[in-house]
Amino acid sequence: MIAGNFSWRYRNRLSVERAVFIHSYAFTPYLRAEAYYDSLYSKWSATLLTAGASFPIKKHTELEPYYQHLNQTGRTPNQQLENIGLKFNLYF
Repeated sequence: MIAGNFSWRYRNRLSVERAVFIHSYAFTPYLRAEAYYDSLYSKWSATLLTAGASFPIKKHTELEPYYQHLNQTGRTPNQQLENIGLKFNLYF
């Protein structure tokens, strides 16, 4: 609910990834594209492009550096955001 009005968002993500082996070490670079439909604006209101890679550290941990480009077209004026980040993933 936004300002007392019900709204919803649909997102769809396409991902391409492939394991790369250097001797016995394997990491996984990826590219992702996401599109968001927002009922508040009644249109496709954002696109997100991401490039990154997953680097295993141990059996249940990995580091994942990434770069993102977000294009928000829901409100006027449009916003373009550039992000870099680093995730630390734990798997149980």
